[in-house]
Amino acid sequence: MGWHGVFRRWVLARHYRFAREALVPYFFDALTAYALELARLGLPRSKEAVAALRELRTLPLPSFTGEAEDVFFSIQAQLAEHWGEEVAGVVRRGLSRNDLDLTVFRAYLRDRVLALLGDLLRLRREGLRLAGRTQGVPVVLHTHYRPAQPSTLDHYLLGIEGLLSRDTERLFQALSHVNRSPLGASALAGAPYPLDRHRLSALLGFEAPVENALDAVASGDYALGLAAALQALGASLSRLLTDLLFWAGRGAFVVGEGLSQGSSFMPQKQNPVVLEHARIYAGRLIGGLDPLAFLNHNTPFTDLNDHSTGILEPLGGMLEAGEAALELTRAALEEGRFVPERLLEELSPEVLASEAVDLLVRKGVPLPEAYRRVRGALPGLRPELLGVDREELLAWVSLEGFFARREVLGGVGPRARAEALSRAKRRLKKDTEALAALRARVRLARRWLQRLQPEEVLEGGRVGGGGR
Repeated sequence: MGWHGVFRRWVLARHYRFAREALVPYFFDALTAYALELARLGLPRSKEAVAALRELRTLPLPSFTGEAEDVFFSIQAQLAEHWGEEVAGVVRRGLSRNDLDLTVFRAYLRDRVLALLGDLLRLRREGLRLAGRTQGVPVVLHTHYRPAQPSTLDHYLLGIEGLLSRDTERLFQALSHVNRSPLGASALAGAPYPLDRHRLSALLGFEAPVENALDAVASGDYALGLAAALQALGASLSRLLTDLLFWAGRGAFVVGEGLSQGSSFMPQKQNPVVLEHARIYAGRLIGGLDPLAFLNHNTPFTDLNDHSTGILEPLGGMLEAGEAALELTRAALEEGRFVPERLLEELSPEVLASEAVDLLVRKGVPLPEAYRRVRGALPGLRPELLGVDREELLAWVSLEGFFARREVLGGVGPRARAEALSRAKRRLKKDTEALAALRARVRLARRWLQRLQPEEVLEGGRVGGGGR
């Protein structure tokens, strides 16, 4: 009986096409690791299955025709056709599409998150480079959309770095939940053979197996955690981009020519469109969590499709949006330039009014009275209404004095900013090393998996042929 056309169009062909484009190497990795473990257990024809899988992965997989309902059965059909039913059948012993698919999905998502983390670290590195180049460049910052207090551009950028470093931490944490192996869990109760699931996990570069066999194939929270971390990143990027657009609208931040567009009607305009497109992608990150939550909501714990095959399209879209938002934002910072005089256009005595209050308090005026006096002396902070000497007031409310008095941890004082920049660089270095270690683990596992011979897999989780 053939597949119904509607089911074929919206389910089988769609899933097959995505798997053929994105998941085939991960299927071969998982199947090869499983065959190696069966060979260690001495199951007949399993060594031949290892060799067959390695040869088959070098050949193109057929397009969807409907004869094989998914990529797994397509691989099975190729094995049976070229190496016989017994070799094809041995790989299926104790293996379910439940644990196989979830292993493939997690491995695929792991690699995508590793790539995204690389983009995020590059953006942080560019932010710190800019902070180093703009040390001490003053800027008037806003609260409630009104000029508030002066700061410096590097102090602002270090604040953004703190936010993005926590986004990095959230993504690392989400990755640690993604990076667990379901292989060997079988349908839901565990494989009927004495597989070493820790060895299977190590062969595929995972941190560890998901312990409970039902949890390994039924839980979808790893996808929710990843989506939540991506959503937080989207919010962080959106806030930075909104500030950059605000400054761009005032000429305080100029976008590079290759990232801006002119108007089709107004020849005087050059629009900072890269920032708008980056913010669109950031918005997609923010809106991406809901579909993942819906896939888990009201789903029985033993139903798998909603939060297995159903997660890849929305999560894949979020990861692509994250990559775009990060790369566009970084390009805007790399190619753009700040205009110091425009950053200070709103500098006035009013944005230093809090300093006048502090001066009066230091002279013994009660704070409520000092506050009333300063409000009464606005606009302009007229010294005769404050009861202080004009020269003393001007010296006290200068930018240099404002910055010099703020040498607290995280403050805008020159020494505090220099120390913060050093800490941020160390933090970035630590995260870069952590990412490099994760990537190296995956690369090493993949290299060993593709060259390891069945007789080299030994008891106790060790691998022969020179060690690992």
